[in-house]
Amino acid sequence: MNEVNSLAKKIQKEESNLGVTSGFPIVVAMELIKHLEQTDPEREECFRALCLLFDHSKKYDAQMDMFHGAFFPPLNVILPKYFFNEDGPFLNAYKTIIILTKELTDNHDFKNIYKHQAEIKVVKDQVNFEKKELFDNVVEHLKELNEGVLDWEYFTKNKTQKDKWFREMRSGKTFAFLAEGFMMRAYGIVGKDYKRTEENFKQFFNFHNEFFPAIAMTSLILEQLGHGTLAISSISDRRWNTVLDISMMFGAIFNSKRDNIIFVTEEKKMHEFFKINNMQDQIIKLEEFKKRFSI
Repeated sequence: MNEVNSLAKKIQKEESNLGVTSGFPIVVAMELIKHLEQTDPEREECFRALCLLFDHSKKYDAQMDMFHGAFFPPLNVILPKYFFNEDGPFLNAYKTIIILTKELTDNHDFKNIYKHQAEIKVVKDQVNFEKKELFDNVVEHLKELNEGVLDWEYFTKNKTQKDKWFREMRSGKTFAFLAEGFMMRAYGIVGKDYKRTEENFKQFFNFHNEFFPAIAMTSLILEQLGHGTLAISSISDRRWNTVLDISMMFGAIFNSKRDNIIFVTEEKKMHEFFKINNMQDQIIKLEEFKKRFSI
């Protein structure tokens, strides 16, 4: 684990030289933690990655003799904050991820994971729950289209509906519908009733424009749905990891212009959607990150 510690210190030094700082992305931490179950074949690799994530994003305050740092919250925290300037009921639950990460990576001791198997399972269940939120919405929509019957190949059997599905995606109508769905979700999180008004239309318009790259990421699943890809009938299919990407994108975009946040990813579609929204300067690939930080 010495190489992890050395790399973390190197990144922090380069950040200091460049006058930038890093934050702790809670969604990424959750995805790594869920792989720390003692039977998971990727547990050791994910443990090293979690150590690097925590070490390079924490900052030491010598005066206070304590560690601190910024963190990027998931979607269910961002939505109530954006629309109502409220933390919502999920913030404290997500903050426990930071505490758990600290305990898991303490002294870079891999044996820490065996003390926290119960907590790791809770995190894994939470990740699956967040995927299931969108999964269940897709299921309900398919049922509505097919007289209450769930058929994952509905669009391959209905050419007219399939053409309409992709036409509405190309026109942007689908993404406006999804944006309003996210807005309704924000209202639901804080226990408020949603109604279409002139005032919240302005909020919707700003939200749609600001977070369009994240909203548009749903197209990766919607395209598969339109093509009748049977694999997505299982929430364990890798394509549902897009839900986590969407949440991470919300975290990266939230206050990104104010704080000059740069998102690092290899995902081509993320770069494509950021560029569509004239936000290409706020996202870079891993190689560019390594080059900037002399890694």
